[in-house]
Amino acid sequence: MRNFISALSFLTLFPLGKFAGKPEGTSLLYFPLVGILIGILLAGVDWLGSLYLYDELRTLTDVAFLALISGGLHLDGLADSADGLYFHHDREKSLEVMKDPRVGVMGVLAILFCLGFKFVGIWVLKFEHCWLWLVMAPALARSAQVVGLVWMDDARKTEGLGQALYQKGKYHYLTFCLIPLVLPFGISLSVGIAVVAIFVIINFALLKFFRNRLGGMTGDTFGALTEIMETVFLVFGGWVCKGLT
Repeated sequence: MRNFISALSFLTLFPLGKFAGKPEGTSLLYFPLVGILIGILLAGVDWLGSLYLYDELRTLTDVAFLALISGGLHLDGLADSADGLYFHHDREKSLEVMKDPRVGVMGVLAILFCLGFKFVGIWVLKFEHCWLWLVMAPALARSAQVVGLVWMDDARKTEGLGQALYQKGKYHYLTFCLIPLVLPFGISLSVGIAVVAIFVIINFALLKFFRNRLGGMTGDTFGALTEIMETVFLVFGGWVCKGLT
């Protein structure tokens, strides 16, 4: 329970007070479960919105919830990664740009496109027909973090708050990642296979890109990975639900 609470404290803004501890490697196991919890809360927000709000405001409320539940840190990481990696900087220059607290043009565009695509995806995901996608997308995004932390090195090689989370080669921490990967098979076999394929391909492509450009991961690239995966599955879920309804 302590490790789950530590993961919950690290990935969300829940006011856990004295129960929140520093993130440890063992907390990594519970990231997908925290993602499922975030997804369940998102589905609840969407359900309430579907009862009392018109579609545009319901969708905007869902997008705001996803941004705020993590304190906007993942969006900040996406923006910093876009600023540092879009141009052909060398490794040192990219890391320097990503460390700069100021947000450049590419960072702003990345946030706008990310929120825009989420808005479009969630617009289609009506709770009564497609609630499972609202649960799966945040869970798959946090599962992608676990994959990165057991496969990649720390690009900055520094001692920091997140340093203890890097557990390269300890693949047993992937255990709970299987849960969000199994959920789409409840929709259909073909959807389940497609979700697993998309998860593997995007994860592999992004982590390989980060390794080639930076030599590993940073907190910013984990934010970018999370936002990209979450957006992809919200949009894909919308596309699937559009075809089923």
